[in-house]
Amino acid sequence: MNTAVVTGAGGFIGGALTQRLLDGGYKVYGVDVNGEYMRRFASERFIPIEANLPKTKLSDYITDSVDVLFYLSWGGSLGGKDLYDVNLQMNNVAVAATVCEDAARFVKRFIFASSSYEAMKNERRPQHPFNIYGIAKRAAADICASVCVRTGMEYNKVILTNTYGVGDRSKKAVNTIITAMLNESSLKLVKGDKPNDWMYIDDTVSGLAAAAERGVSFETYYIGHKEISTFKEKILSMGETLCPKRTFTFGEMSEETYIDYNEIRRGSNDDFTFECTADFKESIIKTANWLKSEMIPEKFGGGVKHNLYASVRRKAVAA
Repeated sequence: MNTAVVTGAGGFIGGALTQRLLDGGYKVYGVDVNGEYMRRFASERFIPIEANLPKTKLSDYITDSVDVLFYLSWGGSLGGKDLYDVNLQMNNVAVAATVCEDAARFVKRFIFASSSYEAMKNERRPQHPFNIYGIAKRAAADICASVCVRTGMEYNKVILTNTYGVGDRSKKAVNTIITAMLNESSLKLVKGDKPNDWMYIDDTVSGLAAAAERGVSFETYYIGHKEISTFKEKILSMGETLCPKRTFTFGEMSEETYIDYNEIRRGSNDDFTFECTADFKESIIKTANWLKSEMIPEKFGGGVKHNLYASVRRKAVAA
């Protein structure tokens, strides 16, 4: 039986990956700062570790030889000022490096989950990296790779991008847009003519599992689509699915930043045998149904379990 460690197991992606591994017969050590988030895993093969990394050393709790550690932990949110908080992101780099050093005692393969924000650019200065969160992810990945070279661990960096779907309680773009469409709220949109990759959660966790099971050590893998549509194309497809009579105006909001997917692909192994299988419209319907049942008001037959609806409503009123 294979054994895995998932840091951030209580989160959206970490939780879905943990369940995928358990379903596949793995023994899983789930690590999260909040043990409440891990109570959903009802399996004798799941061992929760409530830990504040790196103050808690995983080697003090894990006596098994571990086949793979998925490093998904990262402090802060994926929006607002946290993306540009130097102290927060520098601390995240230090935590990742410390955990990787400790993992060398008992882990065969270390997989670091980076982000497409590594390649975020500003149109005014596209030759320079722009997003501090993305820069920190890249730095942490490089340091962890160096640790693995020195200690003999196998290593992969996987680059994730804009994961959405059932179970995501955040205020990320997909949730906000779906809720606004369902509520018939106003939407101010960017021009949306640049590639923008979105991954349904099932495909993201399949890609992570594939990297662990079929990845070549020290290769980088982009967990995304081979053909990437634009933001505008995605909005129009979502509209056809959720509100077919609605029209959309693009370009009311300015946006100077974009992801350079060509840069990501230059650094990723194209021979990775992973394909996205989730149908976009079906995935949007699944996500919308879950949002209606879990997170938005009674007019859609659901309960108010999150403040996403209220946030969207305030933005719509302000607009």
